Formats: sequence, C-alpha cells, structure tokens
Amino acid sequence: VLAGEVVGIIRRNWREYCGTLRPLEEETTTGGSSLVLTDRMFIPANPSIPFIKIRTRQSAVLEGQRIVVVIDGWDKNSRNPHGHWTTIIGPVGDRDTESKVILREHGVITRDFSAAVLRCLPPASYEVPEEEAAKRLDMRGKVVCSVDPPGCKDIDDALSAEKLPNGNYRVGVHIADVSFFVKPDTAIDKEAAERCTTVYLVERRTDMLPGLLTTDLCSLVSSRDRQTFSVIWEMTPDAEEVSAHFTKAVIRSKAALTYEQAQNRIDDQSDQTDLTQGLRVLLMLAQKLR
Repeated sequence: VLAGEVVGIIRRNWREYCGTLRPLEEETTTGGSSLVLTDRMFIPANPSIPFIKIRTRQSAVLEGQRIVVVIDGWDKNSRNPHGHWTTIIGPVGDRDTESKVILREHGVITRDFSAAVLRCLPPASYEVPEEEAAKRLDMRGKVVCSVDPPGCKDIDDALSAEKLPNGNYRVGVHIADVSFFVKPDTAIDKEAAERCTTVYLVERRTDMLPGLLTTDLCSLVSSRDRQTFSVIWEMTPDAEEVSAHFTKAVIRSKAALTYEQAQNRIDDQSDQTDLTQGLRVLLMLAQKLR
C-alpha cells in the first residue's frame, strides 16, 4: 500500500457557495449608524462545507435570502474561513430560488448557447435527404412507436416488433442519431461535452444541446422521418437471441404513446392493430427476459 503526506498547497480549490445567513440574537457591528459593518455567519447549502464568516453593510437586505459567498481566506487559528457575499439569488423557500441553488451548487451550466454553437445547427426546416436515407436501413414502413411519460418532448428512443415467417420475432430498438448533427471538435460538440447531460428539475430542464435538436430533429416524434442508430434482433418466442444487427437507419414512428396509452392498447382485446400487437410482443418478451 502506497502512503504519502501533504507537503504544500499549490492552489486552493475554493468556489462559490450558496446558502443563507444564520440569524443572530446580537449582531457585532462596527462604524457609525449610516455605514454599519455587521459580522454574520454564512451557512452553506452543502452541509460538508464549514460556516463562513462574512462582514457586510447589507445585513438587513440579506436576511431571509439565498446568497452566494466566496471564501477569501482561512486563518490558521480560526475554526471558520472568512469571505464575502457576491450575489442575492432570491428569497428562501421560493421555488425558483431553490431550483437555482440546486443548479448552482452542482455546477450545472445554465447559460444560453453561444452564436458559435447555434451556427452548427441545420435549418429548422431540415428534412432527412433521400441520399442520406439511401445510406441507411429504411424502416419507415415498419411499425415503430415510442413509449414515454406524459409531456415528454425529447423522445430519444423508439421500439418495434414484428413476427417472422419462421415463428420468431424481429425486435428493434432505435436511438436518435444525434452524432449526425454533432460533429467531433465543433463548437456544439465541445459545449455538449462541457454540459455532459440534460438536467431535469420539477419545473424546468437545462439542455445539453439546443432545443432544435433535443425536442425536434433528434426527437422521434410520430409521422416524421428521423435518423437513428438501431439494433435489430431476431428472437425466439422464448426470448432467446438468434442474431443481432447494429445499423444506422431511418424510421417514421407510427405513434408517440404515453405509458397509460400503451397499457390501454395492450389491455383492449378488441384492438388487433399491428401497433398494438407489436406492443404485446414487446411486453411478452420483456417479461421472459426478466
């Protein structure tokens, strides 16, 4: 086992911290009545961070607010670092304020996409060119659908299932081909790499990519041609894999269903459409795979 010891600090990895001021029964003030300096203790939202001492002339203004504080230093004989406040986020308990605290504390990027990023996007009127479709497995005639929570706008995956003449099933999973629009080392690629993922809160989302891609051109909505990466399996009725094929494809989803809509179709025995039969096949295979 390797062992070592810290011999020096090259640079302190201090950042901004969100939190509130601790109420004080007796505030320590310095100066006259017009320019009052008040010593306050800042309580970070992250409980692993120690309280931070700040001195401010805006004590009354900051009361009951979520604020941002930066550490300036930490005296060796003090139990707490000292710093200064930089920003008022909003009132404690306000939903928008608390959402901003969560995003800021976790380093989620919320800035608008730059002009350089937006220049990487295709026109909003983009349609899959036939020359591009010719390079892909054409599944626009197959019964493909998506099943997602209500209100889902970024439909990034879809499913298909059909019975083969030999009694087996052809099952497909289709993932939106984002890489067609996001080329390596472009401004949009670097921005997506920095953001890493789309972040969802109760009342908002912070996208990894511009909305033209996430909720439109890379969303597998119904009745629109969409480019995908697809996996096509041949499976036996006992859910045993016979073969698998990975390919770029073009699909045209027949329906963007919610979980409830999909379940209602499965339960309705009078519904014998190809779409509903495919859902029943997918459910049957999924149950056997569990």
